[in-house]
Order: sequence, then structure tokens, then C-alpha cells
Amino acid sequence: MANLYLFLDKRSPRRDGSWTLKMGLTHRHKTVYRSLDIHVKPDEWDAEKAQVVGRPDKKFLNVEIRKRLADFTAGLARMERRSDFGTLEARYVLDMIARGASTVDGPEEMDYVLPVYNEYIALCRKTSTAMSYRTSLNNLKEFEPAVDSLRFKDINVAWLKRYQNWLENDRGMEVNGANVYLRNLRTIFNYAIQNEFTSARYPFRDIDMSTTEPDKRTIPYEKFLEWATMPMPDYRDFYRDLFMLSFYLCGIRPVDLLHVKKDQVEDGRLIYWPEKLNGRTKLSIKIEPEAWAIIKKYEGQEYLLNILELRSDYKTFCKHWNKALRAIGVDTFAQKVGRRGTKYTTVKHNGIVSYMTIYYSRRLWATYAYNVLEIPMDTISQALGHKSGLAVTNFYVKRDSKKADEANRNLIDRVSQDMTEYAKKKGWLE
Repeated sequence: MANLYLFLDKRSPRRDGSWTLKMGLTHRHKTVYRSLDIHVKPDEWDAEKAQVVGRPDKKFLNVEIRKRLADFTAGLARMERRSDFGTLEARYVLDMIARGASTVDGPEEMDYVLPVYNEYIALCRKTSTAMSYRTSLNNLKEFEPAVDSLRFKDINVAWLKRYQNWLENDRGMEVNGANVYLRNLRTIFNYAIQNEFTSARYPFRDIDMSTTEPDKRTIPYEKFLEWATMPMPDYRDFYRDLFMLSFYLCGIRPVDLLHVKKDQVEDGRLIYWPEKLNGRTKLSIKIEPEAWAIIKKYEGQEYLLNILELRSDYKTFCKHWNKALRAIGVDTFAQKVGRRGTKYTTVKHNGIVSYMTIYYSRRLWATYAYNVLEIPMDTISQALGHKSGLAVTNFYVKRDSKKADEANRNLIDRVSQDMTEYAKKKGWLE
């Protein structure tokens, strides 16, 4: 059951020493507040009677407060008539009450975009998904300063084309990047329709949100061999080991590689549910000897690798990981003199692949499997955990991992042989 009450917020005093009177709402074990734009000093507020005292305008203020309280109470009563009231977030309920949009008489009264957007974000299961929609909302606020009063019925084809033009021209975004924001807004629009928050005409059918073919920037095979074999007697070798481990495991994503537990290894196979697929697909990868050698170097107690047992911030680690991969190359040293005449040495890392990231282990596995060994695309899709072929056929056919295992073994053999020959040619290996 939701409760409304008046609250004098004493956390942030104004310059004149007064405090802001707010309306508080408790719902689903959460409490949220909304300012009533009424400001009183501590000795001017009777908390027990919930009224202003000791001021010449107290009668006017108390009438206004009682009126506002009555409006909020009536709004809450109307909101409680909704069948889905128990699932609504407290912030959304209070926003709708404050807007006077809580009636159940018609969907037009539920037509505000902002509270629906906030509710959808609150319901996102994955933090990364919530962050994506929050970024999109902030972008929308920048385009539409009056977003508080924006209704779904205001979003028509002309409005969407202005937004699309603003994203691509004023913000200088690529087509694919702009389409991410448009598709997120489309999801919110669909969510509002599904929940009968709006009866506005659906405008997205007339907007082109097709993606353009991305620039599939890859790494020439010989350059990769140089990058993978050049001696690195410092911290960069550790990060390169992890990259190669991902490569040897069919390009497993870093979030999955670092989070898998030791008990997910069964009969020499790594069994896991990719985080990106929300647990809908189970993958099984045979751990080849080359992968086992790296795992043993950095073995964890609970996790397969000890990375997250020694570091708490996964995202920060990945930033260091990417930076180290781009720094693999020939170092340039220089002698410099400080302000006080002290000499010191600086080092510049001249990276072999300046755009290398951890996700290239996945891209390179697929690219080299196809271009170097001519492995069929369907086998590559299976190894990466992608769906291929017809959906109906995939429903009936349960594919085993034999072909993917053979493809991975053949690719590792070829790459390992070429790495050895390249290192010998360069004199890095006797």
C-alpha cells in the first residue's frame, strides 16, 4: 500500500535559512519526494499538525498545502485503481500524480514520455542495458529541453525526422550510432503501447533506421603474427596471454572469460551461458592444451582465472587490458632533464596495432578461420554461439560441437605453427 505525507527537507537549507516542503510517497519499500515550491523556516513549521505557523501568510500557505495534499491524495487513489499498480516504480507513480495524469479514464492521460522512459529503465535486468537507455534519455533531453511535457502523441514522423537530422548533423553521429537512439526510443514507444499508456499513432514505420555496412577493420595476418610473437618481458605479456586465451577459446568474450567459475569445466570442456545472450544459449568449448597452459599460469581459487579475485573492478581492468594490447611493439627510450637538473628516462610504446582491443580475439578467430583455413561460415557461427540457417531448422536440429572443435583445433595448429616460424625468422626464437 502506498502512503503520502508532507516532509520538510532539512538536508539542504536555502540562503535565507528556510527549508523546502516536499510531498513524500512510500511505495514498494521505496520513498521518493517532490518539491511543493513552498519554503519555510524550522520554527515556522508544525510537523505534528502539518501546517505553517508564525507567519503573516500562514493562512494562505496552509490552504495551498491542504489543496495540494488533497490533489495528490485523489491522484493516488486513481492510480491505485490500475491493475498493474503493484508493479509500478514509486518515482513513476509520484510523477504521474504530480502531472495530474493518473486517471484511468483514457490512455491520453497516460501519454507522457519521461515517466514511461524512467519506468522502463528501472525494469532493465542488465546494468549495461539500463545505461544504454539512460544515455539515450539524456540525449533526448538535450534535443527536447521541454521533455517533461513531451507526450507520445507529439512524436510523429516530422518530429522523428527532426530528431534524426539533429543526431546526424548537429551531433555529428554516424548513421548506425544515431539509429541506436532511435531504436531505443522506438522500444519505449512500443512499451507504452503494450501497457496501454498511449493511443498515439505509431510513427516509426515511416522512418528509415536500417544500418549501414560497418567498416570491418581487421589485422593483416602477418602483422598479427608479429604482434603475437614479439618478446614482451613486462606487464604487456600478461595481457597478451589473456588475449590469446580468448582466441584459443573460439573468441570467448572478456566478460564471460573473466567471470566463469572452475566448476563450469566438465570433462575438459568449458560450459557457460554468454552474458550477452541473457542465459538463453549454452555454449560448450573444448579447452585445448594451449589454453590450459595459460589457465594454469593465472588459475584462480573459485574463478577459472584469478583476475577478479585480485581486482574488484571489471571495467577498469578491461581499460588497462586494451591499453596494454595497443602498447605491444618496439619501445623508444629518451633521456630528459628535469627542472632541477635531474636526468630521467622516458619510454614511448610504438604499438604494432594501434587499434587493438580485447574484442579482436573474437573477430580475428572468425576472420582467420574463414580466410586462412576456409572453414565454412556455418561452423564459424556455431563456434561463436551465433544462430545460422533457418530458425525452424535450428529448432529441430541439435548440433553437436564436433565441427566447431575441429575448426578450433585446426586454426590453433595453423596459427601456432606460423607464429613459431615467424619468431624464428625474426630471431626471437632459437
